[in-house]
Amino acid sequence: MGTGIRQAKQVCREMLSGLIVWMAVIALLLAVIATNKLAALAGVVVGTVAAAGLILHMYRHLDIALDMDAKHAQAHTQVAAFQRMFLMAAVIGVSMVFSVYIHPVGVVLGLFGVKATALCNPIIHKQMQRYRKRGTV
Repeated sequence: MGTGIRQAKQVCREMLSGLIVWMAVIALLLAVIATNKLAALAGVVVGTVAAAGLILHMYRHLDIALDMDAKHAQAHTQVAAFQRMFLMAAVIGVSMVFSVYIHPVGVVLGLFGVKATALCNPIIHKQMQRYRKRGTV
């Protein structure tokens, strides 16, 4: 397995781990301030599951695009980005229709976990490295 693929897989794992932490923090926050707590928590779970799917989709399609020439890779990447945007819009749309059961604010905050974990990835990476070193000693 190449170094680039190994590194991408590690980043994917770290982002998914950070997403779980993000979900826990947002779920606790909404459990305190939301009026319809169950719908808010369901929204966070739905948004976080969709965000995990987006991260896995990005990882898979990055791997595919790296095996293509530049012109086809760019077209493939644009199609994959459109698919992710469509999925986000669909999940938010469904939550708006069924807002009694799945609150849209929870969904949006769950989806925002992709951005939050990307921004926090250097911190998550450092913590995961410490954890791995402790496990091997």
